[in-house]
Amino acid sequence: MLIKLYGEYWNPDAVEWGTRGAGNNGQLLGLLDGHGKKALDFWDSRGVYALHDDFRVVYIGQALDQPLGKRIRDHLTDRLAGRWDMFSWYSLSTFREKNVRKPGQRQTTPADVIDTLEALGIGLTLPPLNRRYNKIPGARRVEQAKSPHPHTERHYLEEILKRLPELVTKANGKSKK
Repeated sequence: MLIKLYGEYWNPDAVEWGTRGAGNNGQLLGLLDGHGKKALDFWDSRGVYALHDDFRVVYIGQALDQPLGKRIRDHLTDRLAGRWDMFSWYSLSTFREKNVRKPGQRQTTPADVIDTLEALGIGLTLPPLNRRYNKIPGARRVEQAKSPHPHTERHYLEEILKRLPELVTKANGKSKK
């Protein structure tokens, strides 16, 4: 199996990005298989990632020589800054107890490679004519941990979106008077 761990459509506002410089790593906290009591840190994962703007892929990159967390953090201040609002990541790294391990050599079959590429393509682009969402063979899903910063811009926007139907109803009632 190629992909060992993955997280999709994560909110960058809920990530502790740390600061630039040696030893100033942030944390990509997630819950393995979507559950668990303790958030685990996937910052040091290696693999590929996608930046999304309104659920549309706008950039795809790789993290092999540098950790996944650092590569994504760099896009907060480079030419892509402000041009994406979510990210997904697909890691070749394995997870053992408390830490991410660098990917090793693997033997895989052509069918595994094709199944993985198909699942990634469908998962990233969400083509409307595909009938199903493919699971990535042998991979474990990581759900983003709750934000330690509950009042981000995204939080306020989500609150507005929840109240939007109520506000539209009120506005339509006032305009008829």
